[in-house]
Amino acid sequence: MSADDFSVVFQPTVGLLLRRVSPYIERLNMRLSLVSLVVAFLFSGVMAYAQAPANAPNGDRPNQMRRGPRGGFIPGLRFDGQRPLFGENLEEADFPEGVWYFNDDKELCANKDAVIWTKQKYSAFVCSFEFNLSEHTNGGFLIQCSDKDNWIPNTIEIQLLDDFGQEPNYHTCGAIYGFQAPSKNVTKKPGEWNRMVVIVNDRDITVFLNNELINHINTAEWTDPAKSPNGTDIEEKFHGRTLASFEPYGFIGFQGLHGNAPMKIRNATINAISNPDTSQEGWVSLFGDKLENAEYDPEVWSIDDEGVLHATKDDVIWAKDKYENYSLDFEFKTTEKANSGVVIQCTDKQNWIPNSFEVQIFDSFGRDVDMSDCGAIYGRVAPQFNVVKAPGEWNRMTINVFRGNVTVILNDQLITVWDKSKWTKADENPDGSKPFEWLINKAPAETDNAGFVGFQGLHDKNPVVYRNIKIRKFEFPARPRQR
Repeated sequence: MSADDFSVVFQPTVGLLLRRVSPYIERLNMRLSLVSLVVAFLFSGVMAYAQAPANAPNGDRPNQMRRGPRGGFIPGLRFDGQRPLFGENLEEADFPEGVWYFNDDKELCANKDAVIWTKQKYSAFVCSFEFNLSEHTNGGFLIQCSDKDNWIPNTIEIQLLDDFGQEPNYHTCGAIYGFQAPSKNVTKKPGEWNRMVVIVNDRDITVFLNNELINHINTAEWTDPAKSPNGTDIEEKFHGRTLASFEPYGFIGFQGLHGNAPMKIRNATINAISNPDTSQEGWVSLFGDKLENAEYDPEVWSIDDEGVLHATKDDVIWAKDKYENYSLDFEFKTTEKANSGVVIQCTDKQNWIPNSFEVQIFDSFGRDVDMSDCGAIYGRVAPQFNVVKAPGEWNRMTINVFRGNVTVILNDQLITVWDKSKWTKADENPDGSKPFEWLINKAPAETDNAGFVGFQGLHDKNPVVYRNIKIRKFEFPARPRQR
């Protein structure tokens, strides 16, 4: 762990935030109170300290430590690097032929009102771009789209509008269109370049425009189809669906030539959460190449010549050592209806089910997920959405465990975040749901963070196989004494 990672984990929260945001204060000119400033950056959660654009002042760059979206610090969350949102030559974009193009100045333009979409869906990311409006331009930056063919009711739109000098409302530039107005109007005159940064972390959406924090929304709080959480009206045409019903996962796009007033876009980039690069220093095989670091029944578990781990019975293979703060990365392949799991924080290997937690491995392909589906903290919290592949295809999962926080990344998407300190009852989850009866022991908040790691064997006669199982421990040196 680098010295920078160490400082992120151990410095007091407010001091950390002040150090982190101090380079931003002058250029953001946020004019907020100290408390408001701290709250604003807490809101932006795991993505708030993501990679700055290449032309950002002070050359700010991320490390591999991020603040967890539910509180606490979680190491191991990795961004895949800043890259063009649609590819260098729009090769990663989906749009009607002939509508979107780069002009001679490498500015993205459209000649019709049709959306350009990413081919890939995204969950947690930072997007930045510049846009130049003409008079009366009316466009939008579109996120979390679940249906590109019927995008208007199935997308969250951040408005891009020529509103220079107007009072903000839920139609103006930087608004969560139809839902929430920006806090201020900082849009430049038509013909001048604006810069927007949008941070999406789970259900938190934060918008910066021209170095000002202008909007933040947590869609989980928007459960009324007609009213915002603070009681203001939602535009009537959006009353059919609540923002809380949106999956925090979807396509990203820009609206095209709308109302015959063109807009130009340049330097559109994305930096998204991804599975880690396990070739880096610190990653080692969890069980060893020949299972020499494992405790297991050799009549049950074996590893073949291609490094694939198999089991013939429902019996757990355990790593010999205990682990507390770590990232665990592996690939798995299910068969139809397969059901297995990764056991973490186990304190009793002989009676592991009520004395550990399980990250579920399951053939969830095509299902609406619940707390028994792939990537769930089994019986405690469901994944936010489903990205598991069909049986017979390899998936990749990363489980980050740090103190009371667990995150699960599946196929380059952050799908589950669990802060077990909020699970203060043994027999009831914070949302009122009940854990499965056979799991009930202590309240999760009262359990040890250190424990054994294991993989469940052949469960219900439908095998799961594993390969490339690697772990990276986070070692923290003692803090120097204060003199």
